This record gives sequence, structure tokens and C-alpha cells, in this order.
Amino acid sequence: MLMLRYGTGLGPVARIATLVLLTLAALPPVRAQEAASAAAPVRGDTELNAAVSNATTAPAPVAASFFDQFDGIDTKRWYLSDGWVNGNWHGCTWARSNLVVKKSILQLQLTYAPNKLRNYKCAEIRTLKSYGYGLYEVRMRTAAAYGLNTAMFTYSGQPLTNVHDEIDFEFLGKSPRNVQLNFYVSGKGGRETSNPVGADASAAFHTYAFEWTPTTLRWYIDGKLVRTAAGGAQPRTPGQFFLSLWMGSPQLDSWLGAFTDKRSLITADVDWVAYTRPGERCKFSASLSCNRP
Repeated sequence: MLMLRYGTGLGPVARIATLVLLTLAALPPVRAQEAASAAAPVRGDTELNAAVSNATTAPAPVAASFFDQFDGIDTKRWYLSDGWVNGNWHGCTWARSNLVVKKSILQLQLTYAPNKLRNYKCAEIRTLKSYGYGLYEVRMRTAAAYGLNTAMFTYSGQPLTNVHDEIDFEFLGKSPRNVQLNFYVSGKGGRETSNPVGADASAAFHTYAFEWTPTTLRWYIDGKLVRTAAGGAQPRTPGQFFLSLWMGSPQLDSWLGAFTDKRSLITADVDWVAYTRPGERCKFSASLSCNRP
């Protein structure tokens, strides 16, 4: 995913433009395209500035461990994106109505729902607090279709901090048997790898996790280590924990593929999500940390 993802335009224009230019120099073509469009966010709601300002007050850098089974949506933990698009590369409008809990499953919806910004609405939920080193886990079923992106990631950057650090699981709907793993350090990405899931990620629930330490990143699928990034530059800035389902505009066809699906409703489902701080373990029985001494 990408810096300046809120689409709020918060902060001085010069500050944003400088950050974008620094990022453009380091990002691969698709990311540079996204960053450039983010400098001119699209608003669809006069209350947007107030809503995002209230939701993004910088918290203490070390937040507590949590485990959420989504018996409902806890608005003291989660912020539901609503009423804007991230930029010209973004093909849908974030809508809180597209985050629905059914039988303790959080459903992220992409819907055909023409509105003043786009013809589709999509879903993004993120923590109000920021989280740093530790273990991040989710049990989810992704969406499948060309043009779609289902994601689990941490992100720091505008408007919360001046440092863009990020750690990603991104499931491109055109390739549901693979996942793109990536991380950013001070706005520099280009570390993508495509890793097999071992099954169709859109057909059933699987558990995805990454462990973030000061020196190493490790990604896991169903408890199996699938990638390690050790040494060199590492993310260091606490960020918010995101889950999202969205579609790209034609600007991203080379990455996501062209969206041509005719369904009026496409979903990704989240069973549970968790964060465990360093030094703690087995806060719930399904945690990867329970298998460690």
C-alpha cells in the first residue's frame, strides 16, 4: 500500500508536496503514481477534516495487546473510513456502511453504489491507536476479481507522523493463490515479493501473521514461515493496523488488472484480528505465539 492514504489533505501543502517528491524518487512506477495522486486528495464530505482529525490524534507509542473476534465493531478501538477516495488511482469511495458484522464475522464489502465520487464503495477499518514491534495476526478470507486488493498492514505517515513506515500483506484479486509481501522504511519500498498461499485465499479462511522486531520481519501463513527480512533498514515507527478491500482505477491496471466484474457485491471476511506486544504470548488460543517456549 502507500503513504498519504487518508486522502484528507491535512497539514501544509508544502509539507505534503515535499514528502511526495521524496517518495517518488524511491518508489517503483505503480507506487510513484499513487503517491503523486495522493498529493491532490479528493473529498466528498464537508465533515471529513473534522472526522479524520478526531480519529488520528497521535497516541502513546506502545499500545496494549488485543484480540478482537468482532462480536461487533468497537469504535473505541477502530476507525471506519468514510466519505473519500485516496486519489485518482483509487476506484471506489470508502464507506463505513460497507463494514458489516454478520455472525461474528467482519465483512468488508465492495458494492456497486454510484455516488458523487465513484461508482463503487469499498471498506477500510484501522485502529485508533498506533502499534510498534510485536506480532500481528488475522484470520480472513480474501476477495477475488481482477482489479481488487484485500490488505492487512501497518502504516505510519501523514497525518500522524512524518515517517512513512509500513508492513504489508496484499492479496491481489487477480491471483488468489498468491500474496504480495512488502515493507517500507522512511517512504522507500520496492521490496515486494510474491509468495504462494498454498490454497485459494478467497475460497476459505486462512491465518496470516507478521512479526516485527527491531532487526527482523517475518511473515507467516497458517503458522508456516514464508518470508524473513533481516538486516539492513527496518521499519521503526509505530503505525496504525489496517484491514481493507478496495479496487483500483485504470491507472493501476498494470498492477491489479482491469476491474470488469459485474457483481453488485463482493466481500472479504475477517474472523478475528490480534496484536501481541513483545514479551507477551498466547493471549488467545489460536495465536502463533502459543507455539513458542
